[in-house]
Amino acid sequence: MELINNEEAQKFHFQDGFQQTLAGSKQGLKSFEVWRLNLSPGGEVPAGRYAGEVVALTLKGTGRLVVDEKPLDIGPDTTAVIPSGASRQVINSGSEELVILLIRAAVSA
Repeated sequence: MELINNEEAQKFHFQDGFQQTLAGSKQGLKSFEVWRLNLSPGGEVPAGRYAGEVVALTLKGTGRLVVDEKPLDIGPDTTAVIPSGASRQVINSGSEELVILLIRAAVSA
């Protein structure tokens, strides 16, 4: 068992925010990972694909999640299920920070 202080988890900064791996292979997980995405107002994460399934739970803020070119409005207490290999992009369309918890299937590199 391991207790993780999320504030101390390594942050991967990019132009409009940061992402953290809160739990994954370093903690012995084999089938999934837990990530947190923090995105500044007006910021966006470029479109990309992930080889595994992803569940995105919005904790704070509002935004748009574009999955295979289909836009979904997201906000607190909404959960999106993203199929394996789907294109996805996150855009913060609100006036406050957008915080999303991502549960991702672990995939081999």
